[in-house]
Amino acid sequence: MSFGYDKVNSSEISSKKLFMIFGLIVLGVFIILGVFVFPIKNLIREENSDEAKIITKNNGICVVDTPDHPRGINNCNYNIGDNVVVKYKEGTAEILSHALKN
Repeated sequence: MSFGYDKVNSSEISSKKLFMIFGLIVLGVFIILGVFVFPIKNLIREENSDEAKIITKNNGICVVDTPDHPRGINNCNYNIGDNVVVKYKEGTAEILSHALKN
């Protein structure tokens, strides 16, 4: 005897609910990866400005020793031993700007 209630169909989840659950799982995976595996803060690098000394000069390229690693200044008109203020982004080799410290 059936009372208009189909037990098999009532236990199935609608495709709309499945899509929402799948979307939430995908969003959760991206959040976990963004926070723990590929930290988002590494995409936006901090700009630093430090005083550094010219340690070598060769063929117009000066090398300055910054706190994280040595960096090169192309077309350098400074002398060995000069103190310069360099501006760079942390974790990169490029110097954004440089000037002789007075």
